[in-house]
Amino acid sequence: MLDRTVYWLFRLSILLTRPLPLRRGYWFAERVALVCYWVIFPRQRKALNANLAHVLQSNDARFVDSVARRSFRNFGKYVIDFVHFPSITREEIKHRLRFDQWEAFNEAAQAGRGIIVATIHFGVWDFGAAALAAYGYPVNAIAETFPYPPMNDLVQGSRAKLGTNVIGHDRMGPTVFKALRRGEILALLVDVASSEATGIRVDFFGAPALVSPAAARIALRTNAWVMPAVVLRGPEDDVEIRPIIDTSLRDFTPTGDEARDVHELTRLIMQSMEKTIRQHPDQWFIFRRLWNNTATAPASAGTLAEEV
Repeated sequence: MLDRTVYWLFRLSILLTRPLPLRRGYWFAERVALVCYWVIFPRQRKALNANLAHVLQSNDARFVDSVARRSFRNFGKYVIDFVHFPSITREEIKHRLRFDQWEAFNEAAQAGRGIIVATIHFGVWDFGAAALAAYGYPVNAIAETFPYPPMNDLVQGSRAKLGTNVIGHDRMGPTVFKALRRGEILALLVDVASSEATGIRVDFFGAPALVSPAAARIALRTNAWVMPAVVLRGPEDDVEIRPIIDTSLRDFTPTGDEARDVHELTRLIMQSMEKTIRQHPDQWFIFRRLWNNTATAPASAGTLAEEV
């Protein structure tokens, strides 16, 4: 039932907002997002608040709730960007892009090892892959397969129109390894595990969190270069996209103990995300519980507001 509800909300958003200018669509989506926050998705609202309480180290429910509401509003903007995917041009993507790490990225791309871009549900993450594709990089993205087929067709079709080769989560196999052996780019989300059985718990913001080890496991088996990355919605102009990558993991040296290496590399990937999440917690769309218990360290809203 929830899958169908989400699908028809997407369809309604397309009908009402695709004809609108982008900023007017954002205005509309922010208000719909608040209705969703309070009325339609209570379970997701509670999970988001619990996760943000842990990140912010705050037991001030009103403060955490204010950040969570901003997160829902920003997610509404993301939906509008997604709605416009089929009509956006490569030139427009390039115009919106603000990226100053081309030298480091090109160094990795030219090494021939393949690149694994490990990212999270943050900012406008789909635009990261779209921006690379717009500049001619061969980009593959592992995407969650939605259980409701019409929703899956809608989402994956929109991503494919941005120039990304979409690989269903249930169809990874040899396709992924062949792409990396060709020196291509593989993007995947790591902040959500599909189940307890497929995820692992690593230290993240000071406590064990259930996340996906897929990026680390694939990297260790292919010798691909891992690049944790987020795509930030720009602060001065909310239509800007600003990818931020971490190249430090190129020096990761495996010990030969696969289980240990997967755990450690996953921990380092997640750890690299912490600074940006702390700075922009309202751009992290994490609607499933990551930690078993929320942090309750007291902190004032004023102090934390200065930090984030």
